[in-house]
Amino acid sequence: MSFGSMYVGATGVIAHSQGMQVLANNLANVNTIGYRRSELLFGDLISQQMGSGGAQYDSGVFRTSQIGKGVGVSTIRPSFNEGSLENTNAVTDLALSGEGFFGVSDPSMGGTGATHYTRAGSFRFNNDAYLVDAAGFRLQGYAYDQETGQWDTAVSDIRLPYEDVIVDGETARVVRSEPVATNSVEVVANLDHSATEVFSSTDNPFFSMLEAYNGSQSNAATPFGDTEPQYSTAMDVFDAEGNSYEMTVYYDPVNPDTLSNAVPGYSYWEYVIAMPGDADGSAAYGTSGAGLAGMGVLTFNSRGALVNQSAFSLDPSASGDPKDLASWVPATFDEEGLPQFNFTFGADGQSTGEVSTIGYDFGVNSQSSSWRSHGTGSAATLGTDADLLPEMADMDRDARVTTSFAQPSFTGYYNQDGYTWGYLNYLSVDEEGILSGHFSNGQTEELYQVGVYKFNSPWGLSRDGHTNFVATEASGGAIEGVAGDRGRGTINQNSLESSNVDMADEFSNMIVTQRGYQANTKVITTADTMLNTLISVKR
Repeated sequence: MSFGSMYVGATGVIAHSQGMQVLANNLANVNTIGYRRSELLFGDLISQQMGSGGAQYDSGVFRTSQIGKGVGVSTIRPSFNEGSLENTNAVTDLALSGEGFFGVSDPSMGGTGATHYTRAGSFRFNNDAYLVDAAGFRLQGYAYDQETGQWDTAVSDIRLPYEDVIVDGETARVVRSEPVATNSVEVVANLDHSATEVFSSTDNPFFSMLEAYNGSQSNAATPFGDTEPQYSTAMDVFDAEGNSYEMTVYYDPVNPDTLSNAVPGYSYWEYVIAMPGDADGSAAYGTSGAGLAGMGVLTFNSRGALVNQSAFSLDPSASGDPKDLASWVPATFDEEGLPQFNFTFGADGQSTGEVSTIGYDFGVNSQSSSWRSHGTGSAATLGTDADLLPEMADMDRDARVTTSFAQPSFTGYYNQDGYTWGYLNYLSVDEEGILSGHFSNGQTEELYQVGVYKFNSPWGLSRDGHTNFVATEASGGAIEGVAGDRGRGTINQNSLESSNVDMADEFSNMIVTQRGYQANTKVITTADTMLNTLISVKR
């Protein structure tokens, strides 16, 4: 009997020694980022039946007589209670708030190894632009296709789309945002109602600026020479290669006394849209018509409200002189109902690419993308008759629109949608795990979305070092997804999740474990004393 009690005490000593080792490991990792504390559960060993058969009926009640054989460790499992979040200065320090794990892959396995799962979100970009943890394992996510605008359906290693470029004879690794040609411009101005014309024409008063314009190479910077129109505004636009050009809109009032059929109280302003003459890649380069892109007339009522916009562009089927009014026809419309012009950008008369088509917005558009032409064909047939101005059909006026009030001319707003090459300035990660690049050209591009994994039974995961886990049959396979989806937690950037070890709890458990260990050693020493007593009886 004493031998049995000594054995039982020994199992208690072993079990509590293992319990102390679990506690020691928890305390050792109290400052390990993303560490999940271990929980140990004891379980009694199989009991021994006492007596013959070990069971009997007593007053109609079935009773068993068993004696315990000791204790053992039933299970050691991770606890997935959340740790507190610590703020950091690194954008790629990520912490999950809620359920889920980050997925990382071991590059030494050549893409064939199992994915590892972790709550430790301290990631950095390595020399090959992969986002890795301290062990060099690569964070997994869904790539964004910039061309199709779609997310990949399978996870892959998160890697910045860098390219090597030569700068001052040295190879530099950069992440760039590709250029986009300008497709639309918006210019909203006030044109002084009291202003008088600078340019005039007896036969073509609506196009007197066209007659005065000279974009030849020797005069390209100042197409009107020393005499400037009443007002102008300029902005940069871009071709498909990312080259920028200054586009200028020139305005000049039309003297209503030179017009026929002018509406009493209405005012008319002609406008010309031009690029630098030396940026013209068409056959007009070097001529007085170089740089001309579009022109037209703005009509305002007596209150200064814009009531019509006429727009002309160069006839694409004609190869005549841009200074010839017969080369100008009513402009076509873009998808937004804005008049548009075509222009071939170039350098030294050589085109830099395909023809650019640019819609321009003064605050009105045609909902039906059409003109009420009043019988006019080219600009040459307009003459002095205001009634022949093409009228924008189904015109819709924006809240932000060009006006003609009796106050000095000014530009209230201008914008365009193109941009040049951009270089990565910084990164950000939102709560859905979308990694975005912010570029020097003002653009923000989505690059990846961090994958977040769930398990049916995360307690069945097996530790694999580096605060990582691997899936087992007990945990079930990983369920891929993204932050915030179907019960998954959200992601915090500039944050790390601390170890979920609570020192107070661990010390309390340590005291209990120590007492249990002492009690079991006492059982062994007591059993030893009993054996010695038995041996002394024989003597």
